[in-house]
Amino acid sequence: MDGGSEVNKLLNDISVNPWMFVKEYIEYFERIKHRLLKNISNVLDEEREDSIHDMRTSCRRIETIIAFLEGFSKHESSKKADKEVNKIIKISNKSRDYQVHLDLLMKLEGRNNAVTDYFEKKYSKEKEKLRSYLNSLKTSELDNLLENSFSFLVLDFIQNFQINDPYFAKLYIKEFKEVYEEFRSTDRSDDKKLHKIRIKIKNLRYKAEVLRALKSSTLAEEEMFKRTQDILGIHHDLIILKKVLVKKFQEDNILALLKEIDKELVQLKGKIDVEVNEIFKSLYDNISKENL
Repeated sequence: MDGGSEVNKLLNDISVNPWMFVKEYIEYFERIKHRLLKNISNVLDEEREDSIHDMRTSCRRIETIIAFLEGFSKHESSKKADKEVNKIIKISNKSRDYQVHLDLLMKLEGRNNAVTDYFEKKYSKEKEKLRSYLNSLKTSELDNLLENSFSFLVLDFIQNFQINDPYFAKLYIKEFKEVYEEFRSTDRSDDKKLHKIRIKIKNLRYKAEVLRALKSSTLAEEEMFKRTQDILGIHHDLIILKKVLVKKFQEDNILALLKEIDKELVQLKGKIDVEVNEIFKSLYDNISKENL
């Protein structure tokens, strides 16, 4: 990335020739929409253990697709579509949390059967609640809602976008600089703020992913956002797991497990202080090379 921000360059290219973007944007939407509907089916059929995670990431990508052009549209359909997709995420939150906790426990020493059994029962219960909701969901109506909202978004973008207006580049720089300043000013012990930063980084990563087809390869920034997201994500998941363990179990019975979690958290804090900080600085330096 010595030549500056790849994402910013592509966004500036779009301001000059938005039609190069529209074709790829439409194809990306169709691909992600199909993936979302397929992942919903996979969760219902219990095709794969990662089906819930895959469904949620498809939802997040749909939200990003809508957000990308929402500034050009006044139609309510996009808000309605975003609300429906977000509802799937919210209803699947607990099942995904318990699944993540189980995955973490399998990698940690000091776990015991009582702990594992507790999380397996919770996961099974929440998964059934999710499947019950998805069974009641009319996917054909969701499909039509997404198609209609997307059509309005594209149409309004074509009608309202001003050629040579660096709208996307300015928005991207603004969003990144805000999250960078938030990271710099956040106490590393404040997990809630770090988690909010992770969510913002995830959104930036998915926006970069929308642009990937224009370059026909993964963008360097996309990889850097993902690495940051992963480190902050594991850190947050371990902190939540520790809180649940302390609340639900006698501390004497889980001392070995808590020590193992604390050891992992120390390592992750080091990665946040060094690796994540270096990624942010590198991204900021490359964005600063661009002249808008």
